[in-house]
Amino acid sequence: MVEDKDVLITDQYKADEDMVTHNPWRQLRQFTAARIGLGRAGVSTPTRESLEFQLAHAQARDAVHTELDVETLQQQLLQLQQDFPQITPQPPLILHSRAIDRVTYLQRPDYGRQLDEESFTSL
Repeated sequence: MVEDKDVLITDQYKADEDMVTHNPWRQLRQFTAARIGLGRAGVSTPTRESLEFQLAHAQARDAVHTELDVETLQQQLLQLQQDFPQITPQPPLILHSRAIDRVTYLQRPDYGRQLDEESFTSL
């Protein structure tokens, strides 16, 4: 049996969804991961879109601040190479960027896109 409280919550949720004004750009969302056509609830972003953004932002922050386990990644790549030798006969090559640490990378992301001298020479 459904309780009155459950029906009210469901009805309230449907009413809240009806209050969202959808943006005609919403159709373009199928072509991009960009946050376009979010719609609006009054003068604000809809709660669902706001919460999804906060989650994505938290995940991005975690990704930036989590240290990369290079040894595990290298072992996984070696295993893939053994499982699928047709992909590449070469073992994975570990290279380093000009960003010597996380702080440098965050302050100078362009250094993260450039190889350091030793890595450049080894290629």
